Amino acid sequence: MTTAQVTQAKLFRVDEFRNPTLSEERRCALEAAEGEPLDMSVAGVLAAAAARTGLDDFGRRDFEDRLRQLLGEVDSNANVWTAAKRQFVDHCITAAANRLKNRDFLKRHPQIEDIVIDRPILVVGLPRSGTTHLENLIASDRRLRYLPVYLGAEAVPAPGEVPGSDGREPRWHRANQRWQRVKSNPIMEAMHEHSPDHACGDNELQMPDFASYQWEWMADVPEWRDYYLATDQSPHYQYGRTMLKAIAFQQPNARRWILKGNQHSEQLPVLTRIYPGATIVMTHRDPLAILQSVLTMRGLQVLANQKQPNIEAHVEYWVDRIERMLRAYVRDMDVVPAARRVDLLFQDVMTDDVGAAQQVLKAADLHPTGESAEDLRHYMEHHPRGKAGRVVYDLAGDFQLDLKALRERFRFYTDLFPVRHEV
Repeated sequence: MTTAQVTQAKLFRVDEFRNPTLSEERRCALEAAEGEPLDMSVAGVLAAAAARTGLDDFGRRDFEDRLRQLLGEVDSNANVWTAAKRQFVDHCITAAANRLKNRDFLKRHPQIEDIVIDRPILVVGLPRSGTTHLENLIASDRRLRYLPVYLGAEAVPAPGEVPGSDGREPRWHRANQRWQRVKSNPIMEAMHEHSPDHACGDNELQMPDFASYQWEWMADVPEWRDYYLATDQSPHYQYGRTMLKAIAFQQPNARRWILKGNQHSEQLPVLTRIYPGATIVMTHRDPLAILQSVLTMRGLQVLANQKQPNIEAHVEYWVDRIERMLRAYVRDMDVVPAARRVDLLFQDVMTDDVGAAQQVLKAADLHPTGESAEDLRHYMEHHPRGKAGRVVYDLAGDFQLDLKALRERFRFYTDLFPVRHEV
């Protein structure tokens, strides 16, 4: 992975997009791994998942076509290092193993289906638009519960797993090990916290069904994107909701859920059918600010995974992807009743985080209390912005974009929502 240049304390700058290069040592290691055998078949992934879990019932087998499409698209890309393909296969094995565990758990506890997810709060803003911060802030209210990273990654424990002497479950420790690896790269720690108890997106719960736009963050899969956008996502949202019920079964309490998912912004009709009565919260940010962060964050994988990093194609893909998501939101936003939709401007959240959170809570019929205000203030005091550092961006210089033309391209959105220009 690329290194981040520290320009001053806790301030990071990525220069490699302008002239991508690999160290000789890294290139030699990647080239040496090119000849190693790699099974990218569906059968190979499923066999590995079964061996990892000791289980063999995957439930409905329709997911195999989706898995086959993902594997085939990555396998056929000659510009991706074998080491990166191996990592993608491991992601697929993990998702398939989770599917096996989920199926086993649901069979042993059929009463899970009777659990009701009552009037959740759903944050649906685009990636890099402040959704994670807002979700975690609102989740600090003691009247709510949220989906932590370790449960998003593994909704149910492996058969026979129990908490250790420290009271922590093995799946919590596995999530913490992943986070320690990620945060060893300081720029990733600065861009997106993913520690075990941090709130995460509920898109993760759809991964074992080999669904969701989340796979677009793990590989270059434009054909998958087209399939996902052309297909009714209702069955996969139902799958995710079932796994949320399974989590509620394991950790029962009467509190309502606060959840978030970036893909929800383009799936509002499905979302409102699966979660009737939900309060929908959209965070609105300058599309150019979103883009410079998305292009950098996802671009780090392009630099690491591609033999000849195709920055131009990467930029074209994600500019188009962000436009599609925003157009879908503008098209569908009125399917949400006005009384249950909250549109928050990013600049307003940054000016008054607690006030924005209280606006959401009030819309969800959770009226202000002294305890709630204390919870929100306590969260802000212990989670200052930029505590792990800040990334310095240059959208035009790093990605060769015409900012004026880009502003015009997104006028359909900014004419509706007066976001402050950040770029």
